[in-house]
Amino acid sequence: MRRIAAGLVLVAALGACSSPKPAQTPGFKLRVELTQGRVDEVRHTVQISMHNDGPAKLVVQQVELKAPSFKGTEPVKADAWLPPGGLQVDVPVSYGTGICQGDDLKPHAAGSKVSLRILTEDNKTHNVDVPLADPNPMLDKLLGIDCQQAYLDRQATLTFGPWTHLPSGWVDGTVIVKRTGFKGTIELREFVGSILLEVLPTPLREQTPKPYGVLPPGTDELKIPIVVDGERCTPHALAEIKKPYVFPAWVSLDGGEPLYTELKITDAEIAAFKPVIDACAAGHTQM
Repeated sequence: MRRIAAGLVLVAALGACSSPKPAQTPGFKLRVELTQGRVDEVRHTVQISMHNDGPAKLVVQQVELKAPSFKGTEPVKADAWLPPGGLQVDVPVSYGTGICQGDDLKPHAAGSKVSLRILTEDNKTHNVDVPLADPNPMLDKLLGIDCQQAYLDRQATLTFGPWTHLPSGWVDGTVIVKRTGFKGTIELREFVGSILLEVLPTPLREQTPKPYGVLPPGTDELKIPIVVDGERCTPHALAEIKKPYVFPAWVSLDGGEPLYTELKITDAEIAAFKPVIDACAAGHTQM
């Protein structure tokens, strides 16, 4: 699984002028950084990625991400053997929920660290705090995602409406935009399907012009008819079924920059989509 490191790899990819070096622990040649794969994105977790560059064998018994810009982080028990030689060993932890200040959509995470409880070969335990790179591109990214979502939720909600099962195996429904705070023009620029499910406005489907819908001042609700089908069903899509119910959308407020959000999913949606996914899994790529 490809992971993006919060430090050298990510900064280099973004073309930044310099790459912060992973922090080292005093007394140990131990490097720690944050990485995140696709499964982590879905689970709202990150990996504590550790490297032992020293000669001694170490065992990490507990890890904790201490990030002041996030709430809900907790220590995680581990039995992570760190052999010498710099081999990367990962422990997944929840990074909690971002603490957002006002309507800042591009926040910077406060300086953070990883707390480790380490067992050495002499059977002694050591509590070590390892500072993370500051600024930290990974934590900035995760905080920005949470704050942007919280901001949009204060302005409008995007949900699905009632479902009608079709003989084809597809389902008809609606995307509903409801004003919750923003008084100006709300544009639903676009929404797309998940790994398996295609979500398109009807009746024009792919030919629907953008924006898909506009909620003008003085109007509190907008309904867009849609169809959900399984035409994205392929062996590759089935292999990526870790994210079957993530439906990205982009919203613009008063003509501003499109902001990323996701259509809200409830148990009603999961029940409605299940037959479509079951048909996909059974090998019916077209219905």
